Amino acid sequence: MKKKLIPIFMAIFAGVCLSFPFFKMEKKHVENPSVFSLYVLQTGVYSSYENALKEKERIMNAVIFPDGDIYRVLVGASLNEVGLLKIENVLKEEGIHYYKKEISLLQSDSKLFSQYNLMLEKAESKESILLLNQKILEKMVY
Repeated sequence: MKKKLIPIFMAIFAGVCLSFPFFKMEKKHVENPSVFSLYVLQTGVYSSYENALKEKERIMNAVIFPDGDIYRVLVGASLNEVGLLKIENVLKEEGIHYYKKEISLLQSDSKLFSQYNLMLEKAESKESILLLNQKILEKMVY
């Protein structure tokens, strides 16, 4: 009987030890429920506002998003990949080069982004996609 209990306890102990890092990782995600992730398409990151402004003027409907001591020039934003893919297709048609990035914003803004994102997912025309994208970008900087 004793020979059977030792392997069982060893297996339970090993399971607990191996699962501990996963519980710790999950806790990190729960610690800050006041932020949400947003996928953005940026054309550049600048340390000076003047350089970011030059890039913004080069691209129609771009916005400057201050992020700490840097300035991101954004041309697209979406809560998920479906909306982002639609924006990417339009930007590729226009010949605009960009980088994908995930950023965090305050949770208080998420409801508004969700509404625009739902409309963006259903949008079919280039004009509608650009308009909804512009509305999302404007909400990020105000």
